[in-house]
Amino acid sequence: MLGWLKRLFGIEPERPAFSPAIPVQPREPSPSAAPPQPSSVSPPAGPGPTAVPAAANVVPRPADDEVRPADASLSLLCRSEMLDRDQNLTGYAFELREDVAGRIRATGRRARDFLDSLLVEQIDRYGHGAALKARRVCLRVWEGFLANPALERLQGLDATLLVRPELPTRAASAETLASAARLRAAGVQIVLDHGEPGVWLDSMLPQADAALFRMGFCLPEDLGLYIRAVRQRRADLPVWAWEVGTPDEFELAARLGCKAFSGGFVTRREDWKGNSLSPHGMRLASLLQRLRSGVDTQEIAVILKHDLALAYRLLRYVNAAAWGLNHPISSVEQAILVLGQQPLQRWVSMMLLGSARSAPGAAVVMEDALVRGRLLELLGGLRGERDPAAQLFVLGLFSLLDVALKVPLEDAIRPLKLSDTMQDALLHQRGPMAPYLELMLAFERGDAQRVTSFANVLGIDVGELNRLQFEALDWVHSAEA
Repeated sequence: MLGWLKRLFGIEPERPAFSPAIPVQPREPSPSAAPPQPSSVSPPAGPGPTAVPAAANVVPRPADDEVRPADASLSLLCRSEMLDRDQNLTGYAFELREDVAGRIRATGRRARDFLDSLLVEQIDRYGHGAALKARRVCLRVWEGFLANPALERLQGLDATLLVRPELPTRAASAETLASAARLRAAGVQIVLDHGEPGVWLDSMLPQADAALFRMGFCLPEDLGLYIRAVRQRRADLPVWAWEVGTPDEFELAARLGCKAFSGGFVTRREDWKGNSLSPHGMRLASLLQRLRSGVDTQEIAVILKHDLALAYRLLRYVNAAAWGLNHPISSVEQAILVLGQQPLQRWVSMMLLGSARSAPGAAVVMEDALVRGRLLELLGGLRGERDPAAQLFVLGLFSLLDVALKVPLEDAIRPLKLSDTMQDALLHQRGPMAPYLELMLAFERGDAQRVTSFANVLGIDVGELNRLQFEALDWVHSAEA
């Protein structure tokens, strides 16, 4: 049953666990970040959806009969952020990597059920930590899947299903409508993921919580026509805008009344030549540079005391319950001693990244940067690297420093006097730290070939990336709580 699907995904019985008697030596990162790949594969160009590999075992099996995909990169999932009109993060949207999904979806209902079950199974496995409990979870499925019992695994999550039609020119069946009504009664939201008004959309409107329009390959006026058509049919139905690529597209969608948004517009790089760091940003950059040069505690305390807001944030941070202190810290000098040099550098780095937090979408950029930093730190830890892992956190954090501060990256990092190794990775995509950054960027874009290439360079199992990605998300949300 579904044997051809299993052959496509390369599913095979799980091999015995690693034995220390047969040591595996990871390959050393090459000086250049370019992986061994055909010349036709171009490097990724800018932030996009975050990719999370999915495991292939949809149906639970006994531990001794568990199955795994032979090539974990075949089952990458893509994650994107969901924002409100104020560009606050409200949830995440997950779907299968488009090239894998496209190879299967036209082949029949059982294949579509298989892939949608795979998506739900992955969320069930990793989605019960702090990240998804605190946010809405949007999953893209086809209409026939609404009757699938696998959806019961989403209990306990704020789940939303982005529902696509099997045939847009045919009305939804009575079974589909009944399933949608039952899911809504259980607290699951139903969003119609189809951008052309017609028979199917009309039939589903009574059971819809919103309608969704994808702006990816459409003209700006198409969105207005869609919203007008939806409102003529049901005036109270919210419209969501997905695949919003630029700030101008966001402004258009917001002006037309859209209520939720997703796309790369918040982390999109623009031409920021001529922009410079704010005075507050310059003070933080100077402080970080002094910390890196090893100045004494008293000098750092004097600098912090001249910035009342920063001193207050430091004391609040150190006195947080997560540190487990038995007595409160009331002075800047004590706070510096409690933290230590490296954690203090890390904290100032985060303050620098968040120094433009009043700008629209700044909180989303900050969270993305923290997830990147934590993911790279976990990757370094996976290879048994301690000090480099701490540096990798800063590398991930600063990979979005230009987006956060709206200045060219070279100008943003110049006052920090970073190591040549880190500058090479950030600015030129080369050197021993570059493969980590390139692996993460390929992972975010769902670029399976580059993920595999850079994972091989680092000696990292691609199948570990799913777990590490969700661990990074949970870490960020736990820190925010």
